[in-house]
Amino acid sequence: MKKTKTIVKALALIITGLAILFFGVFIFGEGFPDIFSTDNIQLKTMLLLMAFAVFGYFFSFWKPKEGGLVLAFSGFLLATNMFYHGGAKDTIAALIYGLPFLIPGILLWWVGGKEK
Repeated sequence: MKKTKTIVKALALIITGLAILFFGVFIFGEGFPDIFSTDNIQLKTMLLLMAFAVFGYFFSFWKPKEGGLVLAFSGFLLATNMFYHGGAKDTIAALIYGLPFLIPGILLWWVGGKEK
């Protein structure tokens, strides 16, 4: 069972790391230059929520249960933010932004809760 927990934890961390890398490069390339020149509130909230997800990712290396909760919550908030700004027509975008953090967050929470 210990081997399975290690594999699930590593898989969740890899998926989250790839998602952070992808979204970080995307946001930096597309939106980071605009953050100082416009009052785009959606861009600023997305950057703030992505920073929250990055914090949860690094925190989950030491405390997987608590880091998983932060990741799951940030995934939920990212999806909610997309729904708020785009409405029901951005359902796919909300899933694209939310699921890569929500699912690994739940897995890390599950694995971290079983460690003790």
